[in-house]
Amino acid sequence: IKFAVRSDMGRIRTNNEDNFYCNGIYMTVSERERPFFLNGEARIPCVFAVCDGMGGEDCGELASLTTVETIAEFAENFSKRNNAVFDFVNNANKKLVAIMKRQKIRMGTTLALAVINEVSFTLYNIGDSRIYRVEEEAGNQKLLRVTDDHSLAEEKVKMGLITPAQAEKDRDRHVLTRYLGIDDDEFTFSPDVYGPFHFDENKKILLCSDGLTDMLSYKEISEIMCNNADVCEIADKLLNNALNNGGKDNITCIAIEIGD
Repeated sequence: IKFAVRSDMGRIRTNNEDNFYCNGIYMTVSERERPFFLNGEARIPCVFAVCDGMGGEDCGELASLTTVETIAEFAENFSKRNNAVFDFVNNANKKLVAIMKRQKIRMGTTLALAVINEVSFTLYNIGDSRIYRVEEEAGNQKLLRVTDDHSLAEEKVKMGLITPAQAEKDRDRHVLTRYLGIDDDEFTFSPDVYGPFHFDENKKILLCSDGLTDMLSYKEISEIMCNNADVCEIADKLLNNALNNGGKDNITCIAIEIGD
């Protein structure tokens, strides 16, 4: 597996509430205030994740950091045991709720997670951080958005009130209906699960926060993902284009290529 990770606070924000998990690597407190670049290769099984923290000031940063630290505790079992991801989600949510009650703060985080094993990969999401995959058939590549946003705008789409295109600009697109940090007494939830997908038709995966998808259209993301073979070049172009288009939020993305 080849991968490229990019995280940047953007042009407007003064702190980075995003975080990521890349086979045991994530951003520490001291690394969050400057652009983060990571390129590498890994052997299967692999675990990758993007978390977009919410809460302002240090709260969002704490939510996303706590979540990726909890992934590190559970990741070894993700490809071995079916319920391991659900156990992690429950544990991370309880940790966030306990911190909020103890410190009397409000915070939360999204989750986009990819678990890659020896024959396939499975994707999970909570919130509006997205996962895309590139499907290859007869030499042609096509970008597919895998995940649905857990937002009021997406609920409007499901009810037939607006179109998916309108949802991209809807005022409720960032009003989340599901995220890590919801009190278990109020609401019980689990991540949406997609897959497993087999390697023969899927060679590239993208995990990203909404700081990327708010700045780049589906067409722009598709052109970059499908017309560039190298994941480092893909990640660089995605980040740079998002910054050049305004960089209004923190931007984090992980581009992954599955080798033969």
